Amino acid sequence: MEYKEKDSVHFSHIGRDWHIYRADMESLWQSMEQDQEAMQAFADDERLPYWAELWPSSFGLASWLLSRREMIFGKNCLDLGCGLGFTALCGVSLGARVLGCDYEEKALELAAFNARKNGVPLCGFTDYPKSAQASFCPLHMDWRKPLVGPKRFPFIWAADIAYERKFMPDILNFLDYALAEDGVFWIAEPGRSIYAYFLEEAKTFPFRIAKVHEEITPRISDNILSARVNIWELVRT
Repeated sequence: MEYKEKDSVHFSHIGRDWHIYRADMESLWQSMEQDQEAMQAFADDERLPYWAELWPSSFGLASWLLSRREMIFGKNCLDLGCGLGFTALCGVSLGARVLGCDYEEKALELAAFNARKNGVPLCGFTDYPKSAQASFCPLHMDWRKPLVGPKRFPFIWAADIAYERKFMPDILNFLDYALAEDGVFWIAEPGRSIYAYFLEEAKTFPFRIAKVHEEITPRISDNILSARVNIWELVRT
């Protein structure tokens, strides 16, 4: 995939400058329409290219990670549905080893490109658990078919990944599987109604839920607008 400067944004957040490339949404739609397999995937799993944009929830989550930098420093963390990689790269910049997983290979290619563009160290999946430095490891993974070990991560986070009700049990089943016994999950969301359902569904799992942060995120560009973002924390009961 070719990444164009016109699709990138420059901004400062959590104490440093970023240069994040986004995907050309129009080109993605055109390629999907010409790809029978992609259209079938859309029909089966509603695989819209949400990953191609930088959403306000990412900025709220990044701010929260900054406030918890001492907790995540030196830890193995997982960014669930990492998309363009921004919150994963923020985690690495704060000293964490971050496994960034996504359903879309194109998203991971762009996330790795963004890592290189921003001077964030990369590592491979086999090297990730024993990496001696903070680094970003992109992993192509369907959360319904985990490629990671059980109860492996003390910290998992996600920015605005819930779009359809039918996916909620899958997300929560994965958290129940992958989160360490004393682990913490943070999810950032912009107040969409689907998250009320997500939180209700979470009550049927062994998690305690609390709202831990709220902020008005900055306006970055004409496409990335300011929004009120909530951070919810899930821990095991």
